[in-house]
Amino acid sequence: MERLIDVEEMTLTEFHYKRYAQEYKEIDEEYRLHKLAFLIRNAEAKINKGTEKKPKEEYAFKEFKDFFDYESVLKAVDAELVSGKSIEKPSKDLSPAQIALQRNLRKG
Repeated sequence: MERLIDVEEMTLTEFHYKRYAQEYKEIDEEYRLHKLAFLIRNAEAKINKGTEKKPKEEYAFKEFKDFFDYESVLKAVDAELVSGKSIEKPSKDLSPAQIALQRNLRKG
């Protein structure tokens, strides 16, 4: 919907679907931004290892692998491809648009 003529030529139903699609894109982007902010907060998490008199803080995650194990995620995806089975993520890890898409795909 970048050109006005495109909008004028589409039906009202098409316009509404495109508007809903744009809203879903914006919601997904907002979800990604919030998830990134949450991950940044977790990456900066510190644990108090000292005493009250001698406080000593250390990062909760010593290495990046403690925070995100890239290799194990890749292995899980590879296992899914080899087995031919789709591993569905739990609903709490998906954005609202992704949940709706999954439900629509199941219905047919």
